[in-house]
Formats: sequence, C-alpha cells, structure tokens
Amino acid sequence: MERIVIEVEDATAKKWRLSSQQTKNKVSQQINIRLAKELMTDPKSEFKQFLDEIRDTMEERGLTEEILNDILKDED
Repeated sequence: MERIVIEVEDATAKKWRLSSQQTKNKVSQQINIRLAKELMTDPKSEFKQFLDEIRDTMEERGLTEEILNDILKDED
C-alpha cells in the first residue's frame, strides 16, 4: 500500500487522531474503495482511446482505411 495525504477540516483531523486503530483501518478501507471508484475510468473507454490513438498514428504514417482494406483483401 502507498500512503497519500488529503486535507480535511480541523475537527475531523482531531477526531481522526483520537480514533482507535480499528476505526482508522475501517475508515481507510472505505476511503480506498471510494477513491478507486471515483478515479477508475471505464475500461471500454480506455480501450477506445487506445484504438483512436493507434488509428491517428497510422494515418499520420500514411496507412489509411483504404490501404488497410487493400492489404486485407490481398491476404485472402
């Protein structure tokens, strides 16, 4: 696990310092789950972005959809 620092209200920080280790562990787990849900992107959108980047790179290098289709036809 990696440690991160977040800012909270003074009263919250004081209560945190006075909390039991069991309570801190429970809250840490809940925060970890919440952060993961908020920060994780949709895997499909990541894959689509990856494909878009590949398409753009190939177009920059001169590989158009027509050329690709011609190559695929020659494979048959």
